[in-house]
Amino acid sequence: MPFKFHLKKSRQYNVVSKNQYVMCVELLDQTSIECTLTIDSLGQECLDNIAQRLGLGQPEFFGLKYISSHSEPIAKWIDMEKPLKRQLEKDAKDFNLYLRIMYYIMDVQLIQDEMTRYHYYLQLKSDILEGRVQCNSRQATLLASYSMQAELGNYEPTRHTTECLQQCSFFAKDVIEAEVGGKDALLDSAICQYRSLAGVTQAVAEELYISIAVQLEGYGYESFDAKDNANNKVILRISINGIMISYSSTQLTQFYRWKDISNVINHKKTFRIECQSEHDEAKQFLFRESRSAKYMWRLCIAQHRFYMQQQESRPSERLTGYFDSDTNDSTEQTTSVNVDNPSAEEEMRWTSYNDLSTSPYPPVVSVSSTEINNLRALLPSYRPAPDYETAVQMKYNNGGNPPQPYYANQSTIVSAELSCLLGNSVNHNRY
Repeated sequence: MPFKFHLKKSRQYNVVSKNQYVMCVELLDQTSIECTLTIDSLGQECLDNIAQRLGLGQPEFFGLKYISSHSEPIAKWIDMEKPLKRQLEKDAKDFNLYLRIMYYIMDVQLIQDEMTRYHYYLQLKSDILEGRVQCNSRQATLLASYSMQAELGNYEPTRHTTECLQQCSFFAKDVIEAEVGGKDALLDSAICQYRSLAGVTQAVAEELYISIAVQLEGYGYESFDAKDNANNKVILRISINGIMISYSSTQLTQFYRWKDISNVINHKKTFRIECQSEHDEAKQFLFRESRSAKYMWRLCIAQHRFYMQQQESRPSERLTGYFDSDTNDSTEQTTSVNVDNPSAEEEMRWTSYNDLSTSPYPPVVSVSSTEINNLRALLPSYRPAPDYETAVQMKYNNGGNPPQPYYANQSTIVSAELSCLLGNSVNHNRY
């Protein structure tokens, strides 16, 4: 008679696996990678993981998108400072992420990393082919020739035939429909220009493509539908340089630079723009949903942070003020509401009635050269103390010789003390 063993059923848990999950991220070249994260991992940790694996030397241009599950399925940006899994569980349609360019630039020379430039090029190509950035047929053929050179190398008649290139995507649908000869005419013109690019490297071809795309309409904008106080439909667009307001009924546009804006306020479904000048009335808009208004408010903060970082990266402007010279706005066909009042050059103020007194930036102020000289005259004259490492070397390595004085760079001292004086002299506004 065979023996029967009655074993108690038990379940074994792997504690590590319970606290981890795998995230699928689609890249700009249509491939995907998987990232293993913990349930408490922030969005920034996921982006850092991807940047390290791809070798992105300038990850500050990138962000992660997901498809929202609310109302219309639209792509939204992940908040990098909050746990990733909680955001997706709350608002995402699925657990798929998309690596995209979040912060656009006006100068291609700011991209120093080869892998970053390649992905930036892929983002702009996608923007143009999908119609987010508009161009005419002449610009489209020029961009197509640069794209061919960047992706295929030098033109070879036996390899790069018309039939072969027909299989590739180089033109947006609306450009093809607007051209009399259709796609064939556009492709023939692009191939003629492609032949003349022999010897141009992939890196140069990508830079040429980006330099043309920067000048096109729609470059670098994040768009939102809303209504003004008169119940007219408007389109609000956020960019690195400010906020554009487009009125559908009148075809009029207004552009508010970041330096002209004193505050943006979000309260439930309303979004309000306040100007530096007291003579300009505040603009208020109504969104369909409160989450959309708050999302735009959050993007304004992120874009302004990136704008300030770009201004700080200019050494010649660090002492005289970040807002004294504007970024390149040649691509924005708008009516500027620029206020020529130097006393109004105050810091940006961000206010949400959902999150009061939050300020991601220190105050920024423009100071004239005369004021700088007056402040510099107030600085005390003294010899700074050495740092710890220098003090140890002076103590133990001089062999009984009298210690040598340590002198810091005087410009460093002046900059540090001047920053303190400037900070004390600024009248801080509320956030």
